Amino acid sequence: MRIPLLTLLLVLSCQQQQQATAQSGAPASIEIAVTEKGFEPDRVKAAASAPITLRFVRKVAQTCADAVEVQGDPVRYMLPLNVPIDVKVTAPASGELSFACPMKMYQGAIVVVNR
Repeated sequence: MRIPLLTLLLVLSCQQQQQATAQSGAPASIEIAVTEKGFEPDRVKAAASAPITLRFVRKVAQTCADAVEVQGDPVRYMLPLNVPIDVKVTAPASGELSFACPMKMYQGAIVVVNR
């Protein structure tokens, strides 16, 4: 009897924490893997003007995507192998915000969707 009750309390507690995070306006965090295919996923949906954290993780050693550049950001973010790198951005009011490797061989974008 105690185990089901404890399990129920744990589940309810986790749900309340997730709701509080969503309501607090905390930035969405989206993991983007850098593989032999490029950025995966290469298109990320976001609400207009929403703060977003893109977490890039390079999973392959041999790639030109050892760094990422975000449209309008002068910083080139180096992507060490298997080390998550967080890039904080704000989605545009409309359209897309692109990101790419320095040679522009691999590209991706944050796509604004209406909610």
